[in-house]
Amino acid sequence: MHPRSLLIFHAGALGDFVLSWPLGLALGRLYPQSRVIFVTQRQKGALAERVLRLESTDVELGWHHLFGDAANLPELCRRRLEDARGIFTFVAKAAEPWIDAVAVLAPQARIVPVDVLPQQNQAIHASQRLLETLAEHPAERAAVRQILASIAAQGVGVAPSSSPGPIILHPGSGSPEKCWPIESYLRLADAIHAGGRKCTFILGEVELERWPSQTIHRIEAAAQTNRPQSYVELFEQLRAATAFVGNDSGPGHLAAITGIPTLILFGPTDPAVWKPLGSWVTARRGRPLAALSVQEIYSSLIELAG
Repeated sequence: MHPRSLLIFHAGALGDFVLSWPLGLALGRLYPQSRVIFVTQRQKGALAERVLRLESTDVELGWHHLFGDAANLPELCRRRLEDARGIFTFVAKAAEPWIDAVAVLAPQARIVPVDVLPQQNQAIHASQRLLETLAEHPAERAAVRQILASIAAQGVGVAPSSSPGPIILHPGSGSPEKCWPIESYLRLADAIHAGGRKCTFILGEVELERWPSQTIHRIEAAAQTNRPQSYVELFEQLRAATAFVGNDSGPGHLAAITGIPTLILFGPTDPAVWKPLGSWVTARRGRPLAALSVQEIYSSLIELAG
């Protein structure tokens, strides 16, 4: 049998994972007879299956052996590699041991290291960095470029909820330095309510683990607060929203590519590099982040959401 699958290995956080989606969609369009399979953390894989209609396999099934113990790679993983016509990896660069191990186990496959992380002192957007790493693969590069244009026009084409939901506020991120002050988010919630609109906070594991209980209670007192238990549940809440406001974080990237009006607040990170992909995205940067006023963000939100 001829190999028929295309594997995409990804080990990064949610935001970086969303930035890899144009590659998955492009491969699906370019090779319609092949299976496109993300090899990634289970929750991220389930999200790709739900949103992109692509396949996934859990990276925890033994794929870590490729980093130095390939002889003990489970049989299921071996069969996946034997069936691969192409392997696109965000987890290793050329000439690294991981690449060598895969080349031995899948000699029939084309192995393509890819990345969305700009090189040092390189001020290009993550999507352009992805295209840059595909320079030697013109068909895939052209297909990714087409997908990026489509996402800029309409997101990933997710059907919106039948009834408009609230404005969603996500006050967290993976780094405290990337967060607009909680006090500002609480005042923004008050302004939204005073303007006759409904808003909802979402809190993830990072916020619930790191923030003091008093902060959580204040947020819960300011507006309805949801705690999505999975990335798929987060996606379902986002696609029902009227708009999204958040910091530079994974939920912001997911909201933007879904196609809802999205306002992202940047501080130490550069929106020229990390602005989310999507059809309706506005970025505001404050240096420091606290310099962004509540009135400024509220006005931007109303202009964006209508």
